[in-house]
Amino acid sequence: MNDKVVGKLKNSKIVWYAVSSLIVLSLAYVANFGDFISALKSINRFYMLLSLISGLSVFLVWGYVWHSFFEELDMQISLFKSYKIFMAGTLMNSITPLGQAGGEPFMAFVISDNAETSYEKALSSVVSADLVNAIPFIAYLIVAVIYLLAAGSINNIVWQAVYLLTGIGVILAASGYIILYKRSSAAAKIYGALDYLETKSIVERRHIETVKRKMDEIHSNFSRIGEDPKHLVRVTAISHLAPLTQYVSMYFILLGLGIQPGVTEVFLTIILGGLAMWSPTPGGSGTVEAAMSGLLVALYPGIGLDTALAAAVLFRFTTYWPGILIGYISLIDLKR
Repeated sequence: MNDKVVGKLKNSKIVWYAVSSLIVLSLAYVANFGDFISALKSINRFYMLLSLISGLSVFLVWGYVWHSFFEELDMQISLFKSYKIFMAGTLMNSITPLGQAGGEPFMAFVISDNAETSYEKALSSVVSADLVNAIPFIAYLIVAVIYLLAAGSINNIVWQAVYLLTGIGVILAASGYIILYKRSSAAAKIYGALDYLETKSIVERRHIETVKRKMDEIHSNFSRIGEDPKHLVRVTAISHLAPLTQYVSMYFILLGLGIQPGVTEVFLTIILGGLAMWSPTPGGSGTVEAAMSGLLVALYPGIGLDTALAAAVLFRFTTYWPGILIGYISLIDLKR
């Protein structure tokens, strides 16, 4: 990668982090900056500590899911090293836009280098783990919406977010089904397109053959994963612990701010607010805080924007920013 490209990437990150900061500062200004700072200072320290412990534990769950897919594909990586690789991946996702879609392709290079395996196998394991880790958020959303429908307390703002997340859920489910069980049909169409490019002399044959060879390896790796349903069921069950740790983290933050949390409301805030991770800002910075504070105001009519924003910022402090620090240390250690 040449210096110009590296320079452009660095500049784009600086711009997006500036945008992220501007979003949070604008919200703080609208909420009354003084009240926002007062809300931050008023948090009960004991509840904040419990929130931090719970927030950090989400990395243990997701890291284990990654390790399980490494083992499934016979990648010789210890559990401890798997966690270091996962945390390095968390750093990648936190400094690139579009959540996992932005960081995982880069992370596959780190995995292949540290596991002495192919990039294709590394990418297959990462994509599989991400699909499994996304399932619980859809499942918990369905339960929360059913509860709210039964209680008759769902509003238009929540409905719009539910529609959006449902659409994403359908796309993820379809992607997972195609990747694990309909690979041949999808591959045949891609191969057909590649053959067309070769026939029309648009792309050289040697490049076409290279792409096909890499696709064959990815196809083979996904086949191995899909042929072990017991493993998929087990890791999916374990991955359902991840949203619970985030729920507990937000629950303690609200308690620490003197707010009595509601089970369904907290779940909806965590799950729907997480949609903002797919924004162009690195790791959803700024947009996640804005989304969560808006949801808290909508779901808790008695909460002011200053308190809601404080809760969102503190939640990110327990579940997002520590991952960047630990991820940086992990990445440096892996590169040694």
